[in-house]
Amino acid sequence: MEFEGFLESGKYSDFTIICGSKEWKVHRAIICPQSEYFATVCDSSFKEAKEAEINLANEIPLDIESMLKFLYTGDYTVVETIEQPPSSGLDGDLVSSLSVLALGGDADEKNWLGPDDLLKSGSPELAIAKPTTQTSQNIREQRRHIIMYALGDQFMIEKLKVYAAKKFQDNMPDTWMPDHWQLLDGIEARNSPTDQALRAPIMKLWLNDGLELFSGEEFRENLARFPAMELQFLRSHATNMYTLILGLRVTLGVQTGDLEERDTTIRGLNERRDSVKSSLRDMASSINKAAKCRHCGVRFAGLLEEQSTLDNHQVWYLLRCKDCRTKHPPGGVGFGF
Repeated sequence: MEFEGFLESGKYSDFTIICGSKEWKVHRAIICPQSEYFATVCDSSFKEAKEAEINLANEIPLDIESMLKFLYTGDYTVVETIEQPPSSGLDGDLVSSLSVLALGGDADEKNWLGPDDLLKSGSPELAIAKPTTQTSQNIREQRRHIIMYALGDQFMIEKLKVYAAKKFQDNMPDTWMPDHWQLLDGIEARNSPTDQALRAPIMKLWLNDGLELFSGEEFRENLARFPAMELQFLRSHATNMYTLILGLRVTLGVQTGDLEERDTTIRGLNERRDSVKSSLRDMASSINKAAKCRHCGVRFAGLLEEQSTLDNHQVWYLLRCKDCRTKHPPGGVGFGF
């Protein structure tokens, strides 16, 4: 059943959520079964339950709106923004798009988060560095998934955590770029140090290209800012290197065996070639002793003839009488290769 219309209209609402200058008329029957946080609030004897209203003053309206949309639809929207230089004033619509992203369009002073705040490293509202054109879209989307995962954890919405983590994992790039460190800054600022749901995809990406990444000084310096992740990476990277070395040893052993087999074959061919040469010398000596062909009686003028059979790779050398073609000596001598 589609419930988004009830969120937009507030029809049949029995609870109000306030954040900044925005408020939403919501339905306990929809939000409480999915959120242990709201279930606890509504089932308690606190003021919020009695007044059927809660003020989430410390949150950002855009975040709460996205969270509520998920509770009503099972999805949330990744906000698209066009990044531009901040304006000189704060009145009207002349605020930077980054600020609009943080505030959902409501620049209430109490919840104001300016562009400079967003650009600070380590900001709890997901600090960002100016991303490159190639990675900016991916980073914007990933930041949103990080925020939504944190909200799922904060408001105890397990389905939202699973959904956001899956989106984050599916949206991971194939290559780790310097701009992506800000994502880890955001995860560290918003998530428990032991929560691996968002850290695991990053670790996997690192380990897939561990040799090249760890050879870079910039990567090592940034990695040192996250001691727990650094230790985990070093342990896993060492294990991967050990496995790689074992594999190389096996491959080297096979190749060495192949080389030894080839050497044996070559030695055998050389021995057979030497045997043929020796036989040819013997035949030449025999020719010198023979005045006439043993078959036709004509003075012998032998021809050296080569014969081969492709099926067994044999090459035979024969001496035949130039006139009657009789083999001399009979049978010939040969070697294979």
